[in-house]
Amino acid sequence: MVKKLKTLRNKSLQCGDRKHVPMPTGPFRIIGFRDIMTGFTKKGGVLVRLYYPAADQTKTIEEQHLYWPNWLPQEAYGRGYGEVATIRWEPLFRFVQRLNGDTFIPAIPNAKPYREKEGQPFPTIIFSHGVGGCRTLYSGICLEMASHGFIVAAVEHRDNTACLSFYAKQIRYSMKESNPNFFANEVDGLCEDEPDFGDEIDDPNYVPPKALAAVVSVPHIAMEWVRYRHHPIEKTSRKIYAFRNKQIHHRVRECSRALDLLEALQAGYELNNILDPLFNIAEFEGLIDLDKAVVMGHSMGGATAVMSAAVEMRFKVAVCLDAWMYPIKDEGFDLVTQPILFVNTDNCIEMAANFEKMKELIVSSANPVEPSAEGSAPEARKAVTIRGSAHFNQTDTPFVFNWFTKLFMRRFKTNSKRNKFTAHDLTNYLALSFISQQLDITIDEDVERYLNEQKKKIKPSFKK
Repeated sequence: MVKKLKTLRNKSLQCGDRKHVPMPTGPFRIIGFRDIMTGFTKKGGVLVRLYYPAADQTKTIEEQHLYWPNWLPQEAYGRGYGEVATIRWEPLFRFVQRLNGDTFIPAIPNAKPYREKEGQPFPTIIFSHGVGGCRTLYSGICLEMASHGFIVAAVEHRDNTACLSFYAKQIRYSMKESNPNFFANEVDGLCEDEPDFGDEIDDPNYVPPKALAAVVSVPHIAMEWVRYRHHPIEKTSRKIYAFRNKQIHHRVRECSRALDLLEALQAGYELNNILDPLFNIAEFEGLIDLDKAVVMGHSMGGATAVMSAAVEMRFKVAVCLDAWMYPIKDEGFDLVTQPILFVNTDNCIEMAANFEKMKELIVSSANPVEPSAEGSAPEARKAVTIRGSAHFNQTDTPFVFNWFTKLFMRRFKTNSKRNKFTAHDLTNYLALSFISQQLDITIDEDVERYLNEQKKKIKPSFKK
């Protein structure tokens, strides 16, 4: 397996002149993606990036590197990350931006999804980002999951925790009066190219036809930014907890709406993708297995995954990466029945209150999975720690930002003793192994082989 990973992955993270996040290692090497937005308010609809196995698996991903998208969804997101890292001085921001350069995602935009002859649908994952992230911060993980046959919807939350986001807003311009900007180029009362008709004035007796008098309005769509809102993570007052808890509930609704979106795609319902009016929904019809839906998230997204499992029974499994449990510390989870995996780093288990809430969720819960006829069922609640890893090992940060940028992010615990590729692979393969056991999904046998080879780098977070 180690040889296979070295063969599949270029650890220089360079293809031609393009720096990129880690290549996927699963059976599907070519991954497609689409950005989908629904709804016309900040609190309605959802914004996701959909990753999926692409139809054309004959070419190599390196051959198509000129199609790869920039890791930043838009240039303004760079400013958003600068805001998260509190890099507000313009010369410093430009210097850091130049040092980091551009990073690309090895995926093909708007590629047709892979469809087997038997019509076998793909299980799905809803992914929730952490504080200061966005829908592309976990591209490495999402690509890996998609390469093993999952359709992954990475949600970009509009609760002011994303480094930057946006939503569509419908505006209607009235046509009952003249457009005030219509004569913007007038010079001395005349348009520049308009002839002078002398002293001609409007007929005071003129009455417009009734059919014209009833004109209503012209629809227009504008994009409104949702900016990152600073709240110290280390502070734990009741006021901050109430704010964070409201954010969690907003996030849970967005995860549910992302699942609604996938249901619409699966059923072939009419869907208005604001970001792509020509989006062909029929391409995904019948391709999504909603009976095998997983909710997954990192940091605050991990807490979002737990809360989503509590309120949304359509989710069958929850996977929490270094979950920050503070925003749900007063919530009760007696009714949570789904299997849950916590993949922790050393940073996570050092936080006593965080550790205790996680332990409460696992130790006090009964195993919801009944034993199978063949023997014992897999462990339904589990917490493991990747030795020597840090909080940001479970994001694209180690592959995108250089050491100088990370100096400004020290409070987010970026220092790691574990090799960034090893931590990345262990995170992905622990999640894949757990999901496959709980949902009876067949995955590449090399996943378990790799975990066995690296088992000294993994330890239980606590004993029951």
